[in-house]
Amino acid sequence: MRIISFGVFELVILIAAVVVVLAVIGIAIALDRSRKAKALRRPPSFGWLAASSGRQESASFDRSASGATGQRPSAAAGRYEASTVGPQPGFYPYPSIPPKPDGIIIRLWRASYPVLLILGVQALAGLALGALVAANPSFAGVNDYDFVWLVLMGVVVSQVAAVPFLIAFRIMDGNRLRAKGAWSEFRFPVFWKLLLCLALGIAMAFLALSSFELIGFGDDGTQSIVFSAHPVISVLVIGIIGPATEELVFRVLLYSRLREWMAPVSAGLLSALVFALAHGNATQGVTAFFYGLALALVYERYKTFWAPFLLHAGINSTVVIVAVAGRSLMSSLSDPGLFFIVLLSAAIVVGLVVAAYRSAPAEKKMPPFP
Repeated sequence: MRIISFGVFELVILIAAVVVVLAVIGIAIALDRSRKAKALRRPPSFGWLAASSGRQESASFDRSASGATGQRPSAAAGRYEASTVGPQPGFYPYPSIPPKPDGIIIRLWRASYPVLLILGVQALAGLALGALVAANPSFAGVNDYDFVWLVLMGVVVSQVAAVPFLIAFRIMDGNRLRAKGAWSEFRFPVFWKLLLCLALGIAMAFLALSSFELIGFGDDGTQSIVFSAHPVISVLVIGIIGPATEELVFRVLLYSRLREWMAPVSAGLLSALVFALAHGNATQGVTAFFYGLALALVYERYKTFWAPFLLHAGINSTVVIVAVAGRSLMSSLSDPGLFFIVLLSAAIVVGLVVAAYRSAPAEKKMPPFP
C-alpha cells in the first residue's frame, strides 16, 4: 500500500505545484510588465540573450555597420536595418520592425510548461510504479533496498524520457529569438571558471550539511530512504542525471525565459523560488532556494549549461558521499567542531561567490566584418 500511497502523494504534490507555480510566475510577470509598461516605446530588451542590449551598444554597432558597408544606419531609435549587413555566422540582427510584446498569458505559459512537464512526468512515473506493484503480488514482500532501487530507476526513466523534449524546447527558443533578432552566441568559458563552479557546489553542500547537523534540523527521512540504495546508483541518479535534467528545466529554460522580461535579480529570485517549491519538502526546499540563487548567478555570468550543472552536481554528489561514507563522522563531531566547519565552509562559499561575480562574464561571438 505504501507504494500506491507514494503515487497518490506524487499526484497531490503535482496539483499543488501547478497551482503555486502558475500563481507565483503570473504575479511576478504581471508586476514586471506593469513596471516596464513605459518601455514599450523603446526597443524591447531581451537581457543577456539580446544581440545588442540598449541604445548605446546598438548605436556603436550601427557605426561599425555603416563603416563596413558605406550605408547610413537606420534612424529608428539606434537600430540598423536588417538589410544593411548580410547574415553573419552566430549573429542575428534586429528586424527593422519592432516585434509585438508577448501577452501575459503567453509569458505565463512559456515560463510554466517546462516545469510542469518534468513534475508531470515524475508523478506519472510514480503512479505507474504503484500500479505495477499493486498488480503484481510478487512485489508484496519487496524489501527497502529493492523498493528504493525501483523508485530511483523510475526517476531515471522519467527524467531521461523528458530530456529530448527539453532540448527541443531550447531549440524552439533559439528559433523564436532569432526571428526577433534577439539571439546571441557566447564563447565557452575557460576551464578554471567551470572548476570554480564545481568547488562552489562542494563548499555549499558542506555548509548546508554542517549547519543542519549543528542546529539539529537534520534528515527528515528523505536521505535515509534514498541513500539506502547502492552508492553508485545514488551518485548516478542524484549526482549526475538529476542535476542535468533540473538545470535544463530551471536555468536553461525557465531562467532564460524569465530573463527575456525581467532583470537578473528578479529572474534569479523567481527561478530559485520555483526550484525550491519543486523539491516538495522543507529540508530540501530551504537549501534549494539558496542553491537556486547560486545556480542562476553562474548561469548568468558564464552563459553555458555546464556552469550550473557542475555546481549542482558538486552539491548533490557531496551530499550523497557524506551521507553514505561520512554521516557517522559528522554526527560524532562536537558543537565547536561543527561550528568551525560551518564558519570555514561559509568563508569558502562567500569567497567563491565573489570570485564568480567579479570574474569576466562570457564573451559574445562577434560577427566577422568584411
